[in-house]
Amino acid sequence: MSASPFLNRGLRVALPLLLAGSITIWACVGGPQHLPNTWWAGQGPVISHQNFPADCALCHTTRDWRTLKEDFQFDHAVETGVALAGAHSTAQCLRCHNDRGPVAVFAQRGCAGCHEDVHQGQLGGNCRNCHEEHDWRPQGQIAEHQQTRFPLLGAHAATTCERCHPGIGSGAIEVLSIDCAGCHQDDLARAQNPDHLAQGWVQDCETCHLPTRWTGAGFRHEGFQLTGQHLVVDCEACHVGGVFSALPTDCFACHDQDYQLALDPDHPGLGFPQDCERCHGTFAWLPAKFNHYWVGSNCVDCHLAEYQATTDPDHLASGFSQQCADCHRTNTWVPANFDHQGITSGCVDCHLDDFQATNDPNHQAAGFPQDCEICHNTNTWQGATFDHDFPITSGDHKNLDCVDCHLVPGNYASFSCIDCHEHNKSDMDQEHQGESGYVYASQACLQCHPDGKE
Repeated sequence: MSASPFLNRGLRVALPLLLAGSITIWACVGGPQHLPNTWWAGQGPVISHQNFPADCALCHTTRDWRTLKEDFQFDHAVETGVALAGAHSTAQCLRCHNDRGPVAVFAQRGCAGCHEDVHQGQLGGNCRNCHEEHDWRPQGQIAEHQQTRFPLLGAHAATTCERCHPGIGSGAIEVLSIDCAGCHQDDLARAQNPDHLAQGWVQDCETCHLPTRWTGAGFRHEGFQLTGQHLVVDCEACHVGGVFSALPTDCFACHDQDYQLALDPDHPGLGFPQDCERCHGTFAWLPAKFNHYWVGSNCVDCHLAEYQATTDPDHLASGFSQQCADCHRTNTWVPANFDHQGITSGCVDCHLDDFQATNDPNHQAAGFPQDCEICHNTNTWQGATFDHDFPITSGDHKNLDCVDCHLVPGNYASFSCIDCHEHNKSDMDQEHQGESGYVYASQACLQCHPDGKE
């Protein structure tokens, strides 16, 4: 090998060490100092420092010559005009700057100046078509492969290049068949459920299989889509005796025994239809979605016993309609949506006892009307909305209790205005001089001041 200027100065000392795999490093410009230091032979000896600054402390520590200072910085782009990107920016200086020769000579050759072409020229000389400077892993190969006669889809896009091209690392990229069986002969031989070879299924794998995976959602079941439990059941459960053609596709053809054994409710006894999918799904038999409409238009045909046994309220004694759907839903009997309009137009026909027993306030003594819906709703008796029939329920009068104006207990026909406000007869008589119809009485106050204002 050709000796560098550094080697010329210390050839007699360095040569034996060089042949042994290491070389003496001169501690500083001017001659050897103390014990010699060595470099890793795999990187080669350091280049001559004769053009470097004489201040060794700019780069080196006092610990040894191989370790550069932690705060050592060198702007390669500014100092040399060559910017280092990716993995090149973190590579050790000696990877490029050693005794192999001037770096510029190798740089002119591009990637091949430093990196061996393991593909032996079969992929061209431009490494950047597949590689970039951060690492050697190829980039964008899926998109590149889409331009070939075998685009990569599903599991093919996730596998490594070596799985199909075992010689790609050494540069050998052989032409492969695009037929599935060309790569999947071992899978074909292992396919025993069902036995593909016995059935003669040795080609056109894509008829049943997708490139995502072999089984489950990756399996095409022509003519009958597999969902739910049908995806996990063995093929032999339906294809008894290895028969894989001309099978019926209706549910009852396979599930007639399930139909006959279904007793809650009794499917055969009640004449349920044999279109299982009307109520059942493929993931599980239960819960079933029962469609009442195709059973019959009258609920009581099945639920007469429930109708007759109901005592709260007593449907039979009260003459309730047998159109159960007027109040009940198919999900549950209670709570029921009771439509009063379908029973009677007068609440008091059923609630006269409630009307007469009410004391707060006393409806009967006060002469309240028996049109209960004026104040009450069908959800609850409490929290009644009382229409006072006068606008005096607004403003300052809005939150008053009944007894604030109705001073006679139980007599809500009687009320007082003059006992609540700070009035006196003499002052009011004087203030109302000339007012037609004026009398000092609550009825007169309300007649002239229905909104409580002057």
